[in-house]
Amino acid sequence: MRVCVMMCGRVAEPLADVMPSYLQSFKALLSPHLPEAVFVSSSTIDGEFPASVDDHDVYIFTGSPHGVYEDLPWIRAAEAFVRDAVNAGKVIVGGCFGHQLVAQALGGEVRKSERGWGMGVHSHALTAREPWMVGGPDALNVLVSHQDQVVRAPDGAVVLASSEFCPNAMLRIGDRVITMQGHPEMNVPTVNRLLDMRRDRVGEAVYADGKASLETPLDHNAMAQWLAGFIRSALNGEVAVSATVRVGAA
Repeated sequence: MRVCVMMCGRVAEPLADVMPSYLQSFKALLSPHLPEAVFVSSSTIDGEFPASVDDHDVYIFTGSPHGVYEDLPWIRAAEAFVRDAVNAGKVIVGGCFGHQLVAQALGGEVRKSERGWGMGVHSHALTAREPWMVGGPDALNVLVSHQDQVVRAPDGAVVLASSEFCPNAMLRIGDRVITMQGHPEMNVPTVNRLLDMRRDRVGEAVYADGKASLETPLDHNAMAQWLAGFIRSALNGEVAVSATVRVGAA
């Protein structure tokens, strides 16, 4: 299994001592559950893409300081690559900016949320549980750092997790695409540092709530198991397109 981490952002210098690269972060998250996977990366933010969508089995689109609605050549090229990869039957995973990029590329809508910034640990309640989501909680506590949101999911997308703050927190699009607004690949020291860096931008209320939330136990390992289960099932053609609806959102 060949996994390519499509790096849509770089680690900012003030975070260098607490945040590994996106390649290292996603490898650390997923390799315990996908020991057969070989992880490589492509610097998408620099306009670098694999020569062919057939070079890899799985593509992971990462976070970024940019907004997907920005008119930048590499973002437009990344959207085109997403569509080509989908048409080629590749498995796609998107996180934060990657979640938004994939949704927009496939017909969804992204914009700055009227709800403002989400920072710290947020709880996203499951609205569906599928066969590859074995065990784990019914509400996922995950690190977040975002102002943009998917405000309209692509046609046919299944909302897997949701909250009042972020209704489209986790999506399955078709049987080989999964995206999430949260950052299960990140760690608490990184988001703690981001809160300090963005204090003036996010405001005191978001800052204080975000800091307090960092004591909340995380469900990143459950998310890693589910992502690995989805990837393996999708590659084997086993992902069910039906979902068991659960009650409400967090």
